[in-house]
Amino acid sequence: MIITLTTDIGWEYAAEMKGKILSINPDAKIVDISHEIMPQNVRQGAFILYSIAPYFKKAIHVGVVDPGVGTSRKAIIIECKGNVYFVGPDNGLFIPAAKRLGIKGVYELKIPKNASPVFHGRDVFAPAAAKLSAGKKAKEIGKKIDSYVDLDFGEASIEEGKITGKILFIDRFGNIITNIEGKNIQQENFHVKIGLVEQKVRLYPSYGYAKKEEILATIGSSGFLEIARREGDASKYFSAKQDMKIEIFF
Repeated sequence: MIITLTTDIGWEYAAEMKGKILSINPDAKIVDISHEIMPQNVRQGAFILYSIAPYFKKAIHVGVVDPGVGTSRKAIIIECKGNVYFVGPDNGLFIPAAKRLGIKGVYELKIPKNASPVFHGRDVFAPAAAKLSAGKKAKEIGKKIDSYVDLDFGEASIEEGKITGKILFIDRFGNIITNIEGKNIQQENFHVKIGLVEQKVRLYPSYGYAKKEEILATIGSSGFLEIARREGDASKYFSAKQDMKIEIFF
């Protein structure tokens, strides 16, 4: 089975995880999703996993965006329909993606006494993923549990002529990723308000249709509304931050 890695720890530490996986299962196939998630940004990691998980069949997704590493937070395996697993911290990182695929069971991993308290990615999650890829069952590696930390992207409120949502995260281009589903945007032109800044925008199929430095709206590949600036940084224009309210007026 394929093992994917999605982390905020950078390539050097990710290499240690790969070495640990391959020392247990030399035949493992490892795919790097990203090791440049913004540090401790669990919601961004969750959004990336939500976006990519449907495109991998029979895969084990390891996630390390783990501000609570070394504390009492649990280490878990989530088993989903389609022979898909998520391995990592119990902090909500996997829940949107796992719910999208269909959760079958959640299992708590025991933390080995010799595990580094600051690097469970290498010493807890990587070995568990390697064992799963070699044919072990989740129930053989962990203990089934009924409770886990939930996380969702929230639901935008829809009123006559107005949609109110929130900013999920700002990507590396300065694009503002919202929790407003694209299916709720029926008009081509509307006003966007974030904080004190209000701007009229046009909905384009993609960024390249706008004029240079134009503020625009588009529906991202995961189906959510994005506010962007052609060859610029929309987040700076609006002074936007994660979790800020965004209002759409028609």
